[in-house]
Amino acid sequence: MSSPDVQQSLSTIQCDACQSAVQSGGQQTVSFLLLEGLTIPVLGCDDHLEQFSSICELSSDDTADILHHRPAGGLSCPSCRLAPYNASYPMIQVQDGAIVPIACPEHQSEIAQRFQTGLRTRQQLTSDLVTHIDS
Repeated sequence: MSSPDVQQSLSTIQCDACQSAVQSGGQQTVSFLLLEGLTIPVLGCDDHLEQFSSICELSSDDTADILHHRPAGGLSCPSCRLAPYNASYPMIQVQDGAIVPIACPEHQSEIAQRFQTGLRTRQQLTSDLVTHIDS
């Protein structure tokens, strides 16, 4: 996970609700990101989770949903089911907050890449929009 938006330091989180959720280590409510067959447990405040999912959705042909309850059927990835027992998770910065995917390294990497692709897509869409408006 070498992207510049993936951070390891709590000091970069300016959102108190995100910081509280991340510091709880999953002791508070864990939400679940559903995106193209992936079900990934995530920590963060509601606002930053929604921002994160909408950006990830830009890199998908499907919708991205945040569930605030355990999905029916649970987690399909056996490694993701065991992930809560691992204490180190990457943080993905979302504006002034952050989300933490509590997943196996493969799915952590995949969701971080989707977020980065979504950010690039959003930047391209907004720059194209500005270019057409200025023309």
